[in-house]
Amino acid sequence: MSKNSAIEFRPLAGALGAEVLGADLKDDEAFEPIFAGLMEYGVLMIRDQDLTPGQHKAFCQRIGDPLPVPFVHTLEDHPEIIAVIKEADERTRMVFGGTWHTDFSFLAAPPKASCLYAREVPPFGGDTLFASMTKAYEALSSGMKALVENLNVVHSGRRSYGPVGAFANAQLDSMSVTASDDGDAEVIHPVVAVIPENGKRSLFINDIYAIRFDGMTEPESAPLLKFLCEQARRPENLCRLTWQRGSVALWDNRTTIHYAIDDYDGYRREMHRVTIAGEPLQGIRQGIQ
Repeated sequence: MSKNSAIEFRPLAGALGAEVLGADLKDDEAFEPIFAGLMEYGVLMIRDQDLTPGQHKAFCQRIGDPLPVPFVHTLEDHPEIIAVIKEADERTRMVFGGTWHTDFSFLAAPPKASCLYAREVPPFGGDTLFASMTKAYEALSSGMKALVENLNVVHSGRRSYGPVGAFANAQLDSMSVTASDDGDAEVIHPVVAVIPENGKRSLFINDIYAIRFDGMTEPESAPLLKFLCEQARRPENLCRLTWQRGSVALWDNRTTIHYAIDDYDGYRREMHRVTIAGEPLQGIRQGIQ
């Protein structure tokens, strides 16, 4: 009998998140129940895995094609994998993923999912917070829903990867990130995305890449963007993942935002991330093609 015949899901919080029990990601039989769990819970924590980079990618391939990674240098032999590293002696004032964000939402086809594998973790700290953007949308008033369902939003990587972005001015000690004019490119997405696999409606905004609403200026957009981001980060919309070596986190990149907590100075942390390609988002009004 396959180990994966006994897969169970233990919810981590009321809004989103579940720990997966009894799974072996090297076994093809793990895929269907785990993907179903991902669609239900938004983010999964799968413990006690022992994966080579090739096995990590092979599991992700079942969900979709690994995405060529922009701006961030990848493993030499595995260009689909980012090594997210902070060394024990590193004292940077920034950490990769240390703002509330959705991975690469500035792409015309945002990633469907991301899969992060813990290869080395500190004895404490280094947790990751997640917020449910479906719960954030559902909690809006009927009037606010009617407003945002008709809006599109401009996303750009310029605050991070543009010529005057964060990574142009302050490099990480343990990772190589290339800022360039390409980081200033803009794309338009619906503020409320409809997830094709399950029909869920989800806010598709975040603090770093959502620049302004289409047809508005940044100052005009700022109050509503601020409100929506704060709505998402309400405590009842959150779950917190605590890492162990061999843990794998898998999340729906379209329905969540996340934040890497930098509270482990003096200890090394290395995580490997595969980003899984998605498709252009569709809104309720089908305004984005």
